[in-house]
Amino acid sequence: MAPNPSSGSGSGSRPLNHRSNDVVVVESMTIKLSPGKLAEFRNLLAPQYRERRDMTKRYRVTVPFRKDQPVTPERLKQLVLASGRIQLLLDEQSSNDKAKRAELARTIAELLDEIGLAENLPVIRSLGTMLNAIFDRIYTGVYVNEVKLEQLRSLYGRQTVLYLPSHRSYGDFILMSYVLFCYNIAIPGIAAGMDFYSMAGMGSALRNTGAFYMRRTYGNDRQYWYIFREYMRQLIVAYDRGIEFFVEGTRSRSNKALSPKIGLLSMALEPLFMGEVPDLLVVPVSVSYDRPVEEQLFVYELLGVPKPKETTRGLLKALSIVRENYGTIYLEFGDPLSAKDYFGEGLNRTRHTVAPTFAQTLAREERDAIQNLANDVVHLQQHRMVLTAFHLIAIHYNYRKYHGQTVTLAELVTGVTQLGRMLEDLGAVTEVEGCTDVQQLCLGALDVHRNVLQLTGDGVLVIARSYHDFSRVDKRKLKGYNLTDGVMKLAVPIFSLQLYCNPCLHWLAVPAMVLLAGRALATGGTALLLRSELMRAVRELRTLYGLEFVLYARRETVEFDAALEHLYRQGLLRSSPAGQDTLDFAPQGDLASVYLSALGPFLCTYLQSVEVLVDQFRGKAQFTEKEYLAAVQQHVEQQLLRQERNVHPYCLSLDSISLALHSLVSLGAVRKSKSDNVYRYDLGTDGMIESIHERLKRYCALLPFEYLTFQNAVTGCKL
Repeated sequence: MAPNPSSGSGSGSRPLNHRSNDVVVVESMTIKLSPGKLAEFRNLLAPQYRERRDMTKRYRVTVPFRKDQPVTPERLKQLVLASGRIQLLLDEQSSNDKAKRAELARTIAELLDEIGLAENLPVIRSLGTMLNAIFDRIYTGVYVNEVKLEQLRSLYGRQTVLYLPSHRSYGDFILMSYVLFCYNIAIPGIAAGMDFYSMAGMGSALRNTGAFYMRRTYGNDRQYWYIFREYMRQLIVAYDRGIEFFVEGTRSRSNKALSPKIGLLSMALEPLFMGEVPDLLVVPVSVSYDRPVEEQLFVYELLGVPKPKETTRGLLKALSIVRENYGTIYLEFGDPLSAKDYFGEGLNRTRHTVAPTFAQTLAREERDAIQNLANDVVHLQQHRMVLTAFHLIAIHYNYRKYHGQTVTLAELVTGVTQLGRMLEDLGAVTEVEGCTDVQQLCLGALDVHRNVLQLTGDGVLVIARSYHDFSRVDKRKLKGYNLTDGVMKLAVPIFSLQLYCNPCLHWLAVPAMVLLAGRALATGGTALLLRSELMRAVRELRTLYGLEFVLYARRETVEFDAALEHLYRQGLLRSSPAGQDTLDFAPQGDLASVYLSALGPFLCTYLQSVEVLVDQFRGKAQFTEKEYLAAVQQHVEQQLLRQERNVHPYCLSLDSISLALHSLVSLGAVRKSKSDNVYRYDLGTDGMIESIHERLKRYCALLPFEYLTFQNAVTGCKL
């Protein structure tokens, strides 16, 4: 493939309008982005990169922020113990008792041993050799954007680096370390969960490659909180290799972005706000998987089957039997952000000069600014995710099936080509970009994903026959309702397909909302709409689906305008929307249905969720989230069995059902409280939930298709 030439990148504070092709793209109120280019990626598994992957090579490492006196992992622990924060903790908890102080110091040292990272080059080389063998066996390519990586390398040496990768697989941080080692860049300190810590052998091996461990929850353990917070501070102030953690907090099972958590990010940025470091370099990292290794586990988890406990034995067994082709991985180190420049005038360090920094906490407005940065980082990660051929195949197949249509290979090639152009116009990077043989690209993707979609002997695309034994599932541990085997067998292949549609929602959700709102507002056959009315209707949808698609109010206007411009270029608006108070929509035909088909399953999920709240929980004083999840899944199962309209197998997704509840809480339609350490919910009395219910019914009635065709789409599946 030979994509268009790339253009430069940079950072700035003025929003610009979204434009296609080689013009700079802006997707947030604070960040200017360069358009992504597939031609910038290089395949590490190609023969010419054998020397880079050689784990016995001489390691001429580039350190991101080299210090005069490098800090070893042991020295890092000593700095924590000697810090003002920990000394204050010792003073408070020892009450001038020397023996008690010594015992407390030993406890803190033990906790630091639990937390602390290590560096062991032989272990790194050994794990790298294992990864070489695994990657060669299960991947056709590990593509790295070399242009962006070298641009990042040129910025090293000025400040501590924060690597913030997207999180779609357990392999994310291992992959990051592998790539950095291949390019002779120091492996950073990597925040890892205790599930890795408890894996025999693997926990210590990962620690020796830079992992430091954190407990998921601290509860009221003030001592642990102080120690871990100080360890993070020393990593920023004293460590020279940078830090890596997942701002989303956990893996996304749905293959969509998750709303960011700011706990670790706040700890990392605290020294900047306190004036202890002049700046930090924030690097969003996008990792795109053609086919995640955990694909099937994610589907089961979304349906409510709990994930198995991670063990070293289980991991080694899985690796030993894996012989399937998992396609490609794309990794890009995105446009770096200077934290100092990002916060600008909001970085008021003088407010923290009145007391020792360890005795202070961040102000609310500082935490709000950090939340904005976290939101932008997740947005930047999504912006540079590579959409593979199968992502486009899944979107096109879904769209056709929603209309009860078959898909031949020739129709698939045409559809994927059109989708590629459409998504590239929105600013996405796709594998179709510059491809001269889309049919071969599609055939290669179908070979990788033959467990999801297959071509029949007649050249017609069908959902693959799959075999799932649910008899071994412990029904007592289900997170939702105990679904029948028939519904599970229907849902699993549809969920597998939907996982590959979901990454496209970052690009398609807002244009789809504009089209849906436009369709709802059009009365008497008129296509002329007031821009202000359309924007208000889209705002309501954005607010309801903000958690689902990680949408933020501060990007509302720029994304609305960008969607209008895109729809105009696609011929769905008759005249340019620029500066116009009235918008003239073209008749919504097949092209509009492509956007709406991407949004449809989520409209139906929220409709079914709200319907359950109105019908089953209106009369209840309070309910728990587990009760709600089980009730919605049971209701959806019944709807599927009765073949009702506006129900889709993906409506069983516990992820989306849960997000619907929390979205309604943020809107004030559902109230949330805590008693006996359990969160409970009840419906508001102002009628808001009923209003949302009616609105969703109206929107779902406007969808130009039904979902019943899917019950016949799964080969050999009958309810």
